[in-house]
Amino acid sequence: MRGADPCKLIDENVLTEFGKVKYDKGISYGQCDILLDGPNDEFVSVFVDLQAGPSEVSVGDPAPTPVLRDGVTVYESEGVSELTGSKDCTRDVVLRERIATVAIGVYGDESGSRACRIADAAADDVIRLLKSGDLPSARHAPDSLANQDACELVKESEAARVPDIDPGKRHADFTGQSCTWGGRNIDEPHLYVFFQHLDDPLEGRPLTVRGRPATVNYSSAVADNALLGPSLPSCAVDVEYGEAGPSVKGRTEVVSVGVTGESSRRELCSLAQELAPKVLARLPEPSD
Repeated sequence: MRGADPCKLIDENVLTEFGKVKYDKGISYGQCDILLDGPNDEFVSVFVDLQAGPSEVSVGDPAPTPVLRDGVTVYESEGVSELTGSKDCTRDVVLRERIATVAIGVYGDESGSRACRIADAAADDVIRLLKSGDLPSARHAPDSLANQDACELVKESEAARVPDIDPGKRHADFTGQSCTWGGRNIDEPHLYVFFQHLDDPLEGRPLTVRGRPATVNYSSAVADNALLGPSLPSCAVDVEYGEAGPSVKGRTEVVSVGVTGESSRRELCSLAQELAPKVLARLPEPSD
């Protein structure tokens, strides 16, 4: 399922019953954000994510309820956004327990009456597709980052250079598009490698990594972000890898290597710049 196109897992005809459909490929393979323009100019976001297991819930929120739909386990949950007051609804369709899941989240339903109806219709259509065995391929190019595994690009001895982390504690993304060593969250010290595909130029202090254009970006600590919560300082090196396509043709694939922790800005950015060339050296050269 890793090579499937998440934007094609739900039939567009199913979604058009709820509004005009607009697709956003996001910034990472394995994810798709679908905007539905419904009545009274009300936009609802349908987010599809390929992942290993059911979505994690915030501390204090009730655990998702597992139900059987046509013999397939689906984890269901719903709630109200603390930030906007809109209705949110998720349906995580489990292909194989703790191995492969299609997560469907519907967000921004101001009416409170559409989110779960959309999520249910989407989940039913994903189940139909899974049972057919005909998953739509994203048709990634052979040298695309979509075919790489971020966790294979850093040695444990290199991860050990990052202060206050356990380098043996590695957290892999289902699609291989991101990996963290140490903590998993932005308020914990960790090292990360993340693949993106972007249509905007890189921002930050320019530099060159193994002959490729790159930038350095530092983010200071945040005591409490309304969406993400508190975060530690972080510094990342973003490196242009090659042309993305064909599912996101026209964008540029980017490798991000970042370090998060309590260290100084100079130490964090120095580590990120030290590790980025090592990561790039383990990737194949993209074709022209």
